Amino acid sequence: MLIIRFILTLIASLMLTACNATPDPVTLNTVKTGTPALWKVSGTKPEQKGVAYMFGTIHILPDDVQWRTPVLEAAIAESDTLVIEVLGLDDTRNAAKIFSRLAISPGQEKLDTRIKPSLKEDLDRIIDSANIPERALNRMETWAAALSLASAQTKSLGLNSSGGVEKKLTAQFEKTGKPIESLETIELQLGYFDKLPEAQQRQMLTTVVEDSSDAQQAFEELFNAWMTGNIDDIVTLSDGGILSDPKTREYLLVARNLNWAEQLDKRLQKPGISLVAVGAAHLVGPDAVQETLVKRGYKIEKIQ
Repeated sequence: MLIIRFILTLIASLMLTACNATPDPVTLNTVKTGTPALWKVSGTKPEQKGVAYMFGTIHILPDDVQWRTPVLEAAIAESDTLVIEVLGLDDTRNAAKIFSRLAISPGQEKLDTRIKPSLKEDLDRIIDSANIPERALNRMETWAAALSLASAQTKSLGLNSSGGVEKKLTAQFEKTGKPIESLETIELQLGYFDKLPEAQQRQMLTTVVEDSSDAQQAFEELFNAWMTGNIDDIVTLSDGGILSDPKTREYLLVARNLNWAEQLDKRLQKPGISLVAVGAAHLVGPDAVQETLVKRGYKIEKIQ
């Protein structure tokens, strides 16, 4: 489930926003003050004129935490552009339309037939607690049902998408009139999961169901690793689940990271300073975006 939370919570946030039910508050065992990882990227060749600060984010946050630091605030102040994963999630009506168009297909099997029999009771329990009509889930493709149930579990922890790092950074850049750009569209990001083979989609659903009883602990581990800038822990947490399958990892993580590195390379060949704020899982380990930029001649400094 951890990797689902790292990579999918950005899109899950649009469904969290649309959910009207407000659960009772949950006491989370999370670090209150931290130093999330931040890198500086600069060129070593004449044509590499730009600079980028790369900030690994987590898309949904508890309310009572201090993740901003003087080093990060200085990078924000110096940057003239914010680059995030996806734009347009604030338009929840349009985002929900895109989700529905990709997620709902005729002729879907009942959801409980897409999972092994030993997990059916757990699936029923999750559906009941999620407050999502089973008939709605039965109409969804498997990836979308898995995502809906995962986001409902996050909602049950009392987390609100309005407190996410990207939303706060976006509001800050909008206030100062600085441009905000994205690396992917909503359609493109959802499309990665929509195009997964059914076997991989069912593995996503299985992971959500199997890990449902540990949802709070899973989020706490993920959040604390991010908050403390613990790269090793983030790598460990990112290696399991659906990304343990090499083909799925290549498709959902590696290929996207390479695409982002290509976009950033083009950006860095022009003057300017960008703050690139993307999910932390994309910036750690051997497949990190920075690793590709190093191969293209850029200097990478971890400054926090």
